[in-house]
Amino acid sequence: MTGIISGIKRMEIHDGDGIRTTVFFKGCPLRCLWCHNPESLSFEGQTAYFKEKCMQCGLCKGERNQTVARQCPTEALVHYGKEMEVEELVEILLQDKGYYDNSGGGVTLSGGECLAQIDFAEELAKSLREKGVSVYIDTCGFVSRENLKRILPYADAFLYDIKAIDPQVHKKCTGQENGLILENLRYLSEQGSKIEIRYPLVKGYNDGECEKIGAFLQSLAGITKVKVLQYHRFSGSRYEALGMFCTLPEVETTYADVARAVEILRAYGLNAINGMDEN
Repeated sequence: MTGIISGIKRMEIHDGDGIRTTVFFKGCPLRCLWCHNPESLSFEGQTAYFKEKCMQCGLCKGERNQTVARQCPTEALVHYGKEMEVEELVEILLQDKGYYDNSGGGVTLSGGECLAQIDFAEELAKSLREKGVSVYIDTCGFVSRENLKRILPYADAFLYDIKAIDPQVHKKCTGQENGLILENLRYLSEQGSKIEIRYPLVKGYNDGECEKIGAFLQSLAGITKVKVLQYHRFSGSRYEALGMFCTLPEVETTYADVARAVEILRAYGLNAINGMDEN
């Protein structure tokens, strides 16, 4: 059983409880304008060229692929999209099991959209749980109900993105309407899942959705917290390196903007927190 992975980040403290390792799956069904993981959008492998790191050594001979990326001495070439076996990945993830156990952490499957590779995600999550490792699922929710049912037995919690309630606002910002996303969130709530909501706040795009999000979430069970995330443009260099058109909005979302959204959400009885306070 193999999957396509764009990256692995160890010692992570922002993707769930405790110290975690985040596994980034390649491929996503949404096209969020503000996506900060552009290397995870495509299901195909991609090699990025960071020209500011290049020392013109000539080893790559001008080629851009996974093989030459491995040889690059300055990591000016980085390949995203490694095909991995479940057993191979589990072996890597278990290297930090002591940290997981001592901190109440574990592994978070993210992306892209991890549930878009459901066969691999299910087998990986099952294997980790059998070895005593907590598994969190970071999802945009734009997946089939069947995929959610398959991952449920192995997920300790879900990190669930809510970007907008208005379907047209959602489509403008992500390329898709959100009926499926909201219905899947209701389903997880009804199943007794532990859910942390992620609300990426982008001023001028979805900041007007805060009241609607609060009203929608207040009736759902299992919502442990709502984390409001500040939008930034730090990933712009990756778009350029990948040769992708940069869709990042040229707007600024301030601490005050995030704090205001947190205040609104708390008025609906939600445990809303400012993601900027964790940095």
